[in-house]
Amino acid sequence: MDKQGNPTGFIYEYLVVPTGNAIIWLADLFNGSYGLAIIFITLIVRIIILPLNLSQSKKSMVQQEKMAFIKPELDVVQQKQKTATTAEEKAAAQQELMDVYKRNNMSMMGGIGCLPILIQMPVFTAMFQAIRLSPQIAESNFLGINLGDRNAYLAIAAGLVYVIQAFISMIGLSPEQKKQMRTMLFMNPVMILVFTWSSPAGLGLYWLVGGVFACFQTLITNLYHKPKIKAAIAEELKDRPVVQPAAPIKQAEVVSPSSKKSTPNNKKKRNDGKQQRRN
Repeated sequence: MDKQGNPTGFIYEYLVVPTGNAIIWLADLFNGSYGLAIIFITLIVRIIILPLNLSQSKKSMVQQEKMAFIKPELDVVQQKQKTATTAEEKAAAQQELMDVYKRNNMSMMGGIGCLPILIQMPVFTAMFQAIRLSPQIAESNFLGINLGDRNAYLAIAAGLVYVIQAFISMIGLSPEQKKQMRTMLFMNPVMILVFTWSSPAGLGLYWLVGGVFACFQTLITNLYHKPKIKAAIAEELKDRPVVQPAAPIKQAEVVSPSSKKSTPNNKKKRNDGKQQRRN
């Protein structure tokens, strides 16, 4: 805001104003329905980032399948990490873990990217400010909901949709994989709930429609792409034996030079031996 309280700045000029104008223009096409305009923009954004989302989903699935294949090997290395007591043993176990991932062409980050979410953040910011600063949008209604006010029911609905999307994402995973991914997957619904709870209902509508789109996208990915990926990974790794890591080699005890020196007892034993030979 400037000294007069008017919005200004790069984000306002190049993100907020164009987004607000786009919503108003689309609303005119939809007989004054700003809710339909927001839904249309949401679908356009989702379609634009769809190839990136599909790419990230495929990478994640490849990682999961390979992880299941090398799990016995990982269990051995992770056990070494737990039982390591010295800094050298911990470093060796960590290096061995990195070698397992490298040998199987895997990433220790799990193949999960945040780029699709980061791309949506400018849209989220522009939509939030456009709804807040544009009287036409802030004072409009959609299905009895004031798009400029907070709406708890819409926030809860958006959070529940992303919970459903998280459950769909875990279809076909092993219990161990579900346990590892559960916390990460359910962080997204919590964040969406917090965003929509404290934002205008128009923004909650954006996240709700985006969540429904994400559910269908995840369902299609799991039912169509996942079987193909599983078959490809099985073909790739069928002739590759899992290399069990060797047990850590204990450092041999080094005999100090002083220990090699003759002691009085040693001298006595040698003298006794000489005396016996003379006799």
